[in-house]
Amino acid sequence: MNAIVRYLRRSPFAAGLADLRERVVNAADYRRLRDDVDRSVASMAFTRELPAPQASAPTVLVLSMTNNTYGAKQECMLALALRRRGWRVKVLTSSIYTHAQRLYQAFGIDDFLAFEKLVNVKDTREAAAAEARRCSDMPMEFQSVMEWRYRDAWIGPQLLSSVSRRGFDGAPDPRKPEIRNAIIEQLKESVGFVHAAEKCLSEQRPSLIIVNEPNYHTLGPFVDVAINMGIPTIHFIQPSRDDALVHKRLTRETRRIHPNSITRETLERLLKEPWGAQQEVELDEEFSKRYGGVWKIQARNQPGTVDVTRAEIRQELGLDGKPVAVLFSHVLWDANLFYGKDIFENYGDWFAQTVKAAAANPRMNWLIKLHPANIWKRKLSGASGEYGEVRLIRESVGDLPDHVKLLPADTRFSTLSLFRMADAGITVRGSIGYELPCFGVPVLTAGTGRYSGFGFTEDHSSRESYLDALGRLENVHRLDPEKVHVARVHAHALFVRRPWVYKSFRTEIGPNVRDPLFQNLVPLVGADDDIQKNGDLDAFADWAEAYEQIDYLAPHSGAS
Repeated sequence: MNAIVRYLRRSPFAAGLADLRERVVNAADYRRLRDDVDRSVASMAFTRELPAPQASAPTVLVLSMTNNTYGAKQECMLALALRRRGWRVKVLTSSIYTHAQRLYQAFGIDDFLAFEKLVNVKDTREAAAAEARRCSDMPMEFQSVMEWRYRDAWIGPQLLSSVSRRGFDGAPDPRKPEIRNAIIEQLKESVGFVHAAEKCLSEQRPSLIIVNEPNYHTLGPFVDVAINMGIPTIHFIQPSRDDALVHKRLTRETRRIHPNSITRETLERLLKEPWGAQQEVELDEEFSKRYGGVWKIQARNQPGTVDVTRAEIRQELGLDGKPVAVLFSHVLWDANLFYGKDIFENYGDWFAQTVKAAAANPRMNWLIKLHPANIWKRKLSGASGEYGEVRLIRESVGDLPDHVKLLPADTRFSTLSLFRMADAGITVRGSIGYELPCFGVPVLTAGTGRYSGFGFTEDHSSRESYLDALGRLENVHRLDPEKVHVARVHAHALFVRRPWVYKSFRTEIGPNVRDPLFQNLVPLVGADDDIQKNGDLDAFADWAEAYEQIDYLAPHSGAS
């Protein structure tokens, strides 16, 4: 470990590589990780007996910057689906990620590209220094930095996101010297990653790329360069259920669209398909599972919550009979800067301006709901002290008036309870924008996103129109049945049709997010025949090889 530390400290991209460092664990944790690798070696022995790919076989390159057990095994699972079809698998990873490499090897994957060898190049260092000097003289407002590009990579959001996450700050001001310096130092790393991506992809020329984190400053340039080179790229994430992944093919058109989404064309096609009681029940069941603790990966966002009635919420919070608007705040310092265009400077500015507008409109009751993910993300990141949202409220409003109530991240009210009692919802581009309309509740958005223009949200293209709407929100009306239907068909697609449900593996989730095996992927198969019978990996491979399909969609369930 000392050698790793010495390398990271002397690297020209030290901070970037530090993001990739192995989590330091105690001896007991190390033994548990080692034992888990041993179990993987034993249980996945049959995968190492698969035929070697032919010389002419296509190559899938996994962009893997994780030493996390769960993340590495998810990548192994998807790579296995293609290995069974004769694909060659290569993995771009860090040479210090020995734990992840042992897991890949357990799955019969041992062709690794060392990330460090790509970035520590003299010409790259010189280019990084030159770009840093050039950008030091450019405007440094938040939105100006957002637009920064270097060659084929849009690096601005990646720079701001990194600075925001490191400082747990939802409103970093690039005009401040310390923020400016952090951005410039981060810029040098990003330039290096762009050059590394160009070199790597030009030499490897993979037929397909699989990536879980395509936006942050380490892998973002690789994805941008790949798309520019015409290399098919698949982005996968985990939805709100434990047994599934969501896949989206990234193109120039979909690069900045949230992966858990559908295209307008797909929505229009789904609206023409049969819809009946079965689909209505399926959607209602998904809402119950999502917010009822069935899925552990989502339950961590609902710790200790219970369903309560509208009357109970009003009584407990001391609300009068006026309509209720709920501001669903994002995790400001973990803000999603990659999907859409904001009408405010940043998420912190949006939050502060929205709270000010709420305070100025006493004709509504306003609930400010802090995102529950704050709890486990702060714990995982080691954050402590005052919430950024509380600081922003104090600085922008001061003491909240009686008609504005703050719901902490650990509120006991379930999100589903708020859905059922709200008269209006407010977000930038969060998931509540497509969930609340399913209950007939109108939602105001303050930025473009995955469902913009689909007809069931009130989208605003300027802060003036948005703030004006908040000032007269007491006149809001519930959505008409046609809009509710569109919203429900859309949500059904995201909750029921978009997830690729895996059967050959099982996700296990523990209670402690600091546990290195907090999440794990356990095989339920002992032979390739078992995988073939399940059909799950073949379903993914079929879609992955059908390059014209943007979104993975499960077959239609039929109407009743």
